[in-house]
Amino acid sequence: MTDRRQQVLMAGLGKAGLYDLAPDDLAAVQAVVDGLDETAVRRIAHWLTVAGGDRAGASQA
Repeated sequence: MTDRRQQVLMAGLGKAGLYDLAPDDLAAVQAVVDGLDETAVRRIAHWLTVAGGDRAGASQA
């Protein structure tokens, strides 16, 4: 997984708190990356980052 789009999506998943991905999860990441352009992948990664921030903030409250 060295493609830039994969790195962006994996970073977004990490910020959302998803670190331990199963082989099926990695296959899903690959399918998303293969089917979308970089702008769309970055948008999804942004949503994941925002969701992860909301989740982390809620758990601290």
